[in-house]
Amino acid sequence: MESDHAHKILLRISKEKNFDLFHEYLQKSKPIKIALTSLTFVEYLSSVIVSQQLSTKAAKTIWSRVHPIIKTHTNYQDLDSKLHEAGLSKSKVSYVIGLINNLNLSSLKRTDLKELSNSEFESLLIANKGIGPWSVHMARMFYLGDTDVIPINDLGIKHAHEYFFCEYVMNENFYEPFRPWRTYLSLFMWKSLS
Repeated sequence: MESDHAHKILLRISKEKNFDLFHEYLQKSKPIKIALTSLTFVEYLSSVIVSQQLSTKAAKTIWSRVHPIIKTHTNYQDLDSKLHEAGLSKSKVSYVIGLINNLNLSSLKRTDLKELSNSEFESLLIANKGIGPWSVHMARMFYLGDTDVIPINDLGIKHAHEYFFCEYVMNENFYEPFRPWRTYLSLFMWKSLS
C-alpha cells in the first residue's frame, strides 16, 4: 500500500539525515493515507477558498452552510446574498461565484486534470480570483492525490518545521530529499500539531 511505503521511506530518510526528533515521531506514528475529496472540482476549490485564513473548525462550520447553497443553487441573482449570509466575506463570495461561473473548470474531470503538468494545473487555477499557490497545493494533494507536494507557506507546515527541523532554514531545497513523498511528509507534519 502506498501510504505504508511512504511511511517507511520517510523513516529511512529521517534516520539517514539525522532528523532524530522527526524520526522518533514517525516511529510512533501509523501510516497516513491521502484523503481524496469526493466533491466536484468547483465545489472543492470553493471549499479551499472558504478555508483560507480560517481555523479548521471555523472553516468546517462555514463550509457546512455554504456547500448546500452551492450544490442546489438555481437562481444566480440571490446567490451572493445567500453566500454572504452563510458567513462568507464579500471577496470570498465573488471568488466562489467566479468559480461557479467558470464553465471550463466545471467541465473538467479528475482524469483530465491528472493529465496536466504541474505548471499547466497551476496556470489553470491561478487564473481564477481567490486562488493562489496554497490553494493550488491543496488541490494537488486532496483532489489529484499528488504524492509530492510541500505547501511551504502553510502556517501549520511552518510551525512543524520550527519544531522538528529548527536548526535548518525552511525552503524548497531542505525538503528535496523527501521527494516524491512530500505530501505524506506534510500530512505527518500537520498531524503532529493536533
